[in-house]
Amino acid sequence: MSAGTIIILPGGAAEFRATLMRAIVNLGGFAFSIDIPPVSAAPISVLICAQLHEHDPLGPLVVVAPVSSVDFLPAVALAQRTAHRRVAAYYLIDPLTDPTGPEWPDAPVYLIQLTGTTTSRLPELRGWQELILNGIEELATVLVASADS
Repeated sequence: MSAGTIIILPGGAAEFRATLMRAIVNLGGFAFSIDIPPVSAAPISVLICAQLHEHDPLGPLVVVAPVSSVDFLPAVALAQRTAHRRVAAYYLIDPLTDPTGPEWPDAPVYLIQLTGTTTSRLPELRGWQELILNGIEELATVLVASADS
């Protein structure tokens, strides 16, 4: 059983997120997915951090960021430091942008390539590890192992 919590940030296909959640649970991991209301005046980063605060996850945290959530990682990191939660790792799925800044990264970053077509220079430029995985089951295995560390 996983000692930490896997957090799946919003974005990506709903089917992908649901399948990933099932695979994590089947491996004995604990995860939850952040869902953003369709209409809100609040910035998305604030909504993400509010849901994280509401769930009060046990650390270490493993944060999974689909491509559309990568830019929110600095805000997520700051919120977790403020709550005194340790982040074990960040997993960026096929990112197009680089959210690096003074507040982030504060833990190891892994660039996950699932599509097989992404040609990002981010791992090379930032010293991040790139993982080329063959589907959701492999991704779930990596995430659960990371949450156990």
